[in-house]
Amino acid sequence: MRVTSFAAALTLFIAPAALAEEIPGTAFEAGNWYGAGYSDDTGAFSYCSVEVQYMSGEVLWMGLYPDDTLAVLLSRPDVRFRPGETFDSWLMLEYGLPTRGVSEAWDENYAGMTLDGIDASIAFLTQGVWLRLLGIGIDEAYDVTGITEALAAANACYLRNSGSNPFADASQPPLGTAPDPTPDPMPDPVIDAGLPVEDPPVLGATPPMPKVPDLRPKTGTVDTGGGLGTRPGGALGTPAPKPTP
Repeated sequence: MRVTSFAAALTLFIAPAALAEEIPGTAFEAGNWYGAGYSDDTGAFSYCSVEVQYMSGEVLWMGLYPDDTLAVLLSRPDVRFRPGETFDSWLMLEYGLPTRGVSEAWDENYAGMTLDGIDASIAFLTQGVWLRLLGIGIDEAYDVTGITEALAAANACYLRNSGSNPFADASQPPLGTAPDPTPDPMPDPVIDAGLPVEDPPVLGATPPMPKVPDLRPKTGTVDTGGGLGTRPGGALGTPAPKPTP
């Protein structure tokens, strides 16, 4: 995941913002998040976006673009930007390492950072539930509860409409995701044999007394074929019959 260049990001955003139209049937909701896919003035796919609005008027907006970039933008009513202005900034959540890069003002209302690599960016952004973008003059921590489901839906929108995977949905992992390397658990011979299974001891409780093994000699008969500690075919001390030639 890298921070992409300002010129490329500005080109992607300003033209679609002025000319983009929502693609019919692409709108989706995930908790408090809302998103959709958009096309340009020629009808070609432009991007899929998802956003969440806060009671104080702030908007957190994310866009997924065909050049495999993901933009994270913030807007606040009392903050105005100069289009093209750049900021040395940090994008972070409460878990994991922050990402440092150059954020840009895309217009007078929105500024943010554009990340290279959609899959890696989604993995980074879904590490926690509090997001901060420091350095653009909006130094608040924003509750992003539901961002995992929201970005999964946005990614499915992107995969379907960009042609990467026309059958993608939010329950599918992104294309190229490695399979889970965790092997299937080995069968438990005690459970599979139908034997009773004891509950594990509770921490802090008095451990149960160990069971004393049955030390009585186990004997067998001719009918049962013998037992532990016996000769084949008879009770303890009884000689086994000679084999018939």
